[in-house]
This record gives sequence, C-alpha cells and structure tokens, in this order.
Amino acid sequence: MEFTEKYHDEFKEFLSKLIAIPSVVSEAEGNMPFGADVNRALELVLDVAKKDGFEVKNVDNYGGHIDFSGENQDEIVAVVGHLDVVPCGDLENWKTNPFEMVEKDGKFYGRGVLDDKGPLLAAYYAVKALKDSGFKPNKTIRIMLGCDEETEWNGMTYYMEKEKPNVVSGFSPDADFPAIHAEKGCAQFLIEKKLSAHSSGGICVKSMKGGTVANAVADKAIAEFKYLGLKDGSLNFDDVYKKILASANSFVPSKGSNIENFDGVEDLIQVEKGKEENSILLTAHGVSAHGSRPSLGLNAISLLMDFLGQIEGEHLLCSQSCDIVDFYNDRLGYHFDGSKMGVGFSDEPSGKLSLNIGLVDWNEEKVSYTIDIRYPVTIDFQDVCDGLLEAVVPDEYRVLNLNHMKPLYKPVTDPLIETLMAAYKEFTGDLVCKPIVIGGGTYARAVPNTVAFGPVMPGREDICHQPNEYIHAEDLYMSIKIFARALYELSK
Repeated sequence: MEFTEKYHDEFKEFLSKLIAIPSVVSEAEGNMPFGADVNRALELVLDVAKKDGFEVKNVDNYGGHIDFSGENQDEIVAVVGHLDVVPCGDLENWKTNPFEMVEKDGKFYGRGVLDDKGPLLAAYYAVKALKDSGFKPNKTIRIMLGCDEETEWNGMTYYMEKEKPNVVSGFSPDADFPAIHAEKGCAQFLIEKKLSAHSSGGICVKSMKGGTVANAVADKAIAEFKYLGLKDGSLNFDDVYKKILASANSFVPSKGSNIENFDGVEDLIQVEKGKEENSILLTAHGVSAHGSRPSLGLNAISLLMDFLGQIEGEHLLCSQSCDIVDFYNDRLGYHFDGSKMGVGFSDEPSGKLSLNIGLVDWNEEKVSYTIDIRYPVTIDFQDVCDGLLEAVVPDEYRVLNLNHMKPLYKPVTDPLIETLMAAYKEFTGDLVCKPIVIGGGTYARAVPNTVAFGPVMPGREDICHQPNEYIHAEDLYMSIKIFARALYELSK
C-alpha cells in the first residue's frame, strides 16, 4: 500500500477546502434540510469524486454516496462518515481559526480534522488508491456521506429508507483504532422543574444558559442575577458585588472537577455588573470535550454551580436558588458516572456508565438540564429511565427522554472485526492490541453490518469536540493505508 503516499499533497489541499466550510447543522433553507454550509460540504465532496471518475449521488441533500462499483453490485462494502461538525464553542479557547486548517508540528488543526472530515477523506483516498491501482472489486465499495451525525441523524435515516443499500460489511472511520466491537447505549434526557416566584431576599437567578449541544462538555455558561436585598438590610448592592468579586478571584473548584488536569486555566469565574439596576453577570469558562468522556473536560455549568454553592455560606442566595444549586451539585456536578442520579451502572464488557451535562436553561419560570448518558451494553434502557425518575421525582423534577440509540455489540471473533484488526496490525506492527468498547455513538448503529474503525491511534490524545481539535498527520496518512487494506479484503 505504499502507492498511497503519492496522494498526500492532494489530500491536504482537499481537506483544507473542506475544513474551510463551517458545516455546523443549522435551520433548513429551501431544499437544504441542514442549512447552506452543510450542503456546500456535501456538494464539494461529490463534485471532487465525480471529477475523479467515481459514480456519485446526492440524495435530496439529506446525504449522498460515492461508488466504486464492483462486479457484484448488489452487495455493498460501506464506509460511513459525516460532513457536519459540532459548534466551535467559545472562540477564545482556540489558538487558531477553527475553519482554517493549519499544519504545525506534524499535526493538522481545525474543526473537523479529527471528527470526521479528515478520516472520511482518508477513506476516500484509500478507495481512490485502490481504483487507480487497477483493482477490480467483487463487491461495490460505497462511501456514504452523512450530514447531521452530530445532531439527530435524520439525514442517515432518510438515506437508508430511500436507498435501501444492501450493506454486507464496512466501517465508520469516526472513533479509534483498533477495531470497535461495541458501542455503549446513548440517550439524552431533559430534566426540568417549574419554579415559583421568588419569596425571599438575596441574589436570585434571572437567567442562566450554558453549553451548545448535549453531547459535548459545556465550555461556557453565563448567568444573570438580581439582588433583591436582605431582610435585615445589612448589605447594599455594592457590598454584595464586592463579596462576589472577591469570591470569584479566590475560587477553587471542589474535589472531583479534575481541574488539576488543566494547566494554565485562569479566570474560571468572571464577574461584572449587569445593565439593569442591582444586577450581576457571572461567566464561567471551562474546557470542552466529547460528551461520552465528560471527565476529560471542565464543565462550565458545573463550575458556575460549584461557585454558587460555595458562596451559599455567605447567605447571599435566595432560598429557591439555594435549593436548585444544592440539587445540581449533589446529583450532577462532577459526578460523571451517574451514581448520584440512580444510574451508576457498570458491566464487564464495557465498564461504567457516563453522564454529561450538556445544556442548562434556567429562568424565572423553570430550570432545565439536558444530559447525555452512555450506558453499558448489557444494561436495559428501561432501568436507566427508572433510575433517573426515582432520583429526581422527590425533588419535583420531571424527566423527558429526547432520543435513544441501543448499544451495538459484536463478539471479538466476528469475521468483520478480525479482518479490520488484521489490516490495522499489518501497518502498525501492534500485535498486542485488542478490539475495544467506546461510549461514543457512530453511524455504525445506523448502517447494518458495520462497526467503527479509526482514526485515533492507541495512546494518542482524543480531543474530539474540543477547542484546538487536531490529529497527527502521520496518523491520517497511516489510516489511508489501513483503510485501503481493509476495503481490499472486504470487497475482493
């Protein structure tokens, strides 16, 4: 597979053009269900593939595919990737423009270089290399292009229902090496409580918002507070503001935050006076991470709630705000395994459940959290739902399931897993690795007879959904070789 090296310059140029498109899913525009930018990314990839001599199809802008036709066109070996990306979050946390690919110190930087534009193009050049080499596949190799993997998967659902492809094997290059033989169950829930009018003095929350999507650790949260005065009149607004400012300057996150893993993080809580009289604005800055690995991030929502919990001792918060803050810190906060929410499940094949607080929306009428849960492969989903209900109903919260994907599991002896593992071992020389389980959800759940495969190499940092997203250039180039071998073996 050394012939893949001649495509490196072409690969970089193509990837740079694709990264420059800010393909975050947005509101539908005309016949573009996921917005103009996602549609631009889809059209770019299809146009390039068509010029390279492949058969291409745009499926009503919900998705598309690139075919390297085999003698047996009824059987498809699929590569399933996506062109949409998660929002960039707080741009202050980026050292480069997220939509301008930068190559530095052997790494490609930019939103999508890792998830999933870089790996998808690595698979494309693997197929192109096979085609240009004169290889004639028995089964058709199809690259399936998804457009809303980071949100609701409506595009892939539409594509599968309309095209009905007979996929006999394949992979999604949207996770880790070596092969992924299981993916935990994924579910998102809304936890909400209606609020009454403030009945006591002190600082009361007027609004709090944080996070951008449920499946990412929130890197920013902003709250506006109104000071209603204390009953004894002991403190005026300026006194309260000075107290909060001093507390913010000396704030140290509580145990479990993992703050020790983040060097150079400063100004976690910023304080300023609001535009309205007697109002205060608090802004918390965290570090984003993929929602399936919340312990790798620093959740800004949890930092803000932690700070509010610490100033409770000053008797500044109104009673209702105290109750909400206490519930959050006791049950959610830095408890990444769901044990405080009645869902601390674990099993031998896939380990512990993970829980991420992706969004908060707190106003004078209600408070709500959108949480993302990845549960072990042997656990029944109903047990997860029941556990959450039992944990929050006594505090007058309600739980609404927003979406759910069942776990994916294949034994390590499955022929597909063995074929992918052999391709990985051939080029890396890693003979001791074993198939792994992930918490992330990939399109392998949507397309039968596929699993996730690559691109993050063992031991490499995975900063999917984080600022300053990057991937080692040599890993992407190695992926082209591995993917080419795997597709050759699966389609011959």
